[in-house]
Amino acid sequence: MAIKKEEMKAFTIKVPKGLLEEIDQICATNYITRTSWMIKAAKTLLDQERIETSEEMLAKLSKKMESTSEQ
Repeated sequence: MAIKKEEMKAFTIKVPKGLLEEIDQICATNYITRTSWMIKAAKTLLDQERIETSEEMLAKLSKKMESTSEQ
């Protein structure tokens, strides 16, 4: 089964030297590229943001439903 490749875009970022050295050490230890590590880190943070946003929306909906049922 062929894996469909997603379209990629390139961009440049500036990071503190110490942070880049730490990322490079992790990449070397785990035999992965910086790009792979950055994509994984970004996806992890995006997942956390989605969960937090969903939880906030559910909490607001729950409050609204409680206030509606009290009336």
